[in-house]
Amino acid sequence: MFSTKRKYDVNPVDQPKNDYNPKTFLIPLRSNMDRKIIQERFENIIKAIEAERKHDELFFKNLHESKSLQEKVDSGFVWYPIEIVRVSYTIGDYVEVEVKNTKPQKKDHRFNAGVAVGIFNSLDEDIFIRGIVNSMRRDTMKLLIPSDFIDQIPEKGLTGIEMIYDDRPYKVMLTAIQDVIKSDLPHIRTLANALASGEIEQRLNILNENSSVPSYLNGLNPSQRAAVGCAALVPVISIIHGPPGTGKTTTMIGLCQVLLHTEKRILVCAPSNNAVDLLAERLSEKGVSVLRVGNISRIADDLTHLTIEEKVKNHPEWNHIKKVKIQARETEKKAFQYKRQFGHEERELRKELKKEARDLHIWASEIEDRLTDSIVKSSHVIASTLIGVSNRILKDIRFDTVIIDEASQALEPECWNAILKAKRVILAGDHLQLPPTVKSPEALKAGMAITMLDILAPRLKECYLLDTQYRMHQRILSFSNARFYEGKLLSDPKAGAHLLRNDTEPLIFIDTAGCGFDEEHDEETKSYQNDGEFQIIKEHLLKQSEKYLGSSIGIISPYKDQVKYIREQLSDDSSLHSLDIEVNSIDGYQGQEKDIIYISLVRSNDKGEIGFLKDERRLNVAMTRAKKKLVMVGDSACIGQYELFASMIAHIEETGTYESAWNYMGY
Repeated sequence: MFSTKRKYDVNPVDQPKNDYNPKTFLIPLRSNMDRKIIQERFENIIKAIEAERKHDELFFKNLHESKSLQEKVDSGFVWYPIEIVRVSYTIGDYVEVEVKNTKPQKKDHRFNAGVAVGIFNSLDEDIFIRGIVNSMRRDTMKLLIPSDFIDQIPEKGLTGIEMIYDDRPYKVMLTAIQDVIKSDLPHIRTLANALASGEIEQRLNILNENSSVPSYLNGLNPSQRAAVGCAALVPVISIIHGPPGTGKTTTMIGLCQVLLHTEKRILVCAPSNNAVDLLAERLSEKGVSVLRVGNISRIADDLTHLTIEEKVKNHPEWNHIKKVKIQARETEKKAFQYKRQFGHEERELRKELKKEARDLHIWASEIEDRLTDSIVKSSHVIASTLIGVSNRILKDIRFDTVIIDEASQALEPECWNAILKAKRVILAGDHLQLPPTVKSPEALKAGMAITMLDILAPRLKECYLLDTQYRMHQRILSFSNARFYEGKLLSDPKAGAHLLRNDTEPLIFIDTAGCGFDEEHDEETKSYQNDGEFQIIKEHLLKQSEKYLGSSIGIISPYKDQVKYIREQLSDDSSLHSLDIEVNSIDGYQGQEKDIIYISLVRSNDKGEIGFLKDERRLNVAMTRAKKKLVMVGDSACIGQYELFASMIAHIEETGTYESAWNYMGY
């Protein structure tokens, strides 16, 4: 067990100050009633942020205090021991440290790009250097740490990496809410009022139906063109409502191209790095000058050329900057070299060397800042996560428009962090899919999972539905279309007829009622699994294996224990290794698609309890991931006690194929 004493506890990112008192500021509105509503609303948001922060902090505190080092390794929160592979300078006042896990565990670890970590050393309990995971690849990890602590990186002894509590996202969100409350900008006040009242009046020009359509919009369908044309004219806020498979990303690319004819730069954001990467890649393919920024680099390998780091490193000036940084570091080392006799001359020399090192650091920073500023200002689209907008290189940059993708998964305070940088906002997403993840019960109760899209989409006139889907067979879409989208979605003729080769059954429900496949609950993980349901899925896969060759297959379950169990079974069973199968949770599959999707609903008990399966949006996401075939496995006697699932099962009986699990129990 190593010490929790942290002498070198430094965060490698700027920390916004939060001396905010919610009663200090009031947004000037038209009436006392408006003022009271707005004030109470933002106070509630602040309470929700603080509740979520405390929940996160308490989790890590309990983790580090109650578990031994080996237990933390086993649970995936620590890599130990590690090997320091390489240390190199990067842009800003940071160095990149590459480490290798020398004893990787069979179980999945919890590390991801962007999480906060600490480097510790078993031979020196005072050393604890905070950093951020820059990238991950199998058993190697690259970290960013402050360059001031390069000399503190352990060179010997058993060194480890542990995941730690990171309060920066919460500070960023609190600062954003503080700035909104203080703001007297008309569009900020208008939007704040709209979110409190659910009402907003905007004036926009009427489109001329006879006006010519730019050539780059010729590939868009009528609803996509209308969304682009109207959103470009709305002064404060508009929404592009993109149900599954309706070409939301394509529409946003067209919108960016239109806006860049009249705007110098636009800001494109999303809560997840993957969504930002996709937009950046697609825009770059269209010849748009894109800069991918953020506090943390979490970029796909083939997109690194779009990042501020790579653009700086590929500039002719970078080699010069790097040489100056190295020279400054070597000068510092000379200044602090041990000398047996240390008199007046040695003291003066040390003073001169320290001044020289300081001047070299300042010189390198000034050159780098000018270079970075030049790159930012020459870019037409800045792409960033919502939290990443707080990157210092964007501090003084303002935009006419910010586009927020995946707005259905974005916390409202995150959105404000980006909206404050622009004169208007365009939200894109589907409020009928999964909400953002909120862990604290108190924060959930305070409404933290309720998004801007949830509030405004049902009420805002400037909400433009993309009505043609290109992903799935018509019968796979049919239940979600009727249940969630009022039957307004159309299927493109090619997509609407999607079928596997020699297959006529795109929609199947396999009923396990009466089979004795009871769910199992784990008190420690608070999750569920159902071994019997996987056996049914396995038998179905084996019977269809020849037909499935060459197709992508996804197995989805709402419960992490079931996902883990299925992954382990597939890894150990060679009978299905010829098939391309990916297993994940519903949350993990949002935004993705596969040719074939299996859904294991898991819940099966005498009480008819189904937990968060009651959330209709969860079912909507799961059912709309499949392109050519959807197979659902569940216990109708349990889930069918709820109207949502009773309707779904009845719909599949009428339009698809209903089977009993007994047909697959010959194993």
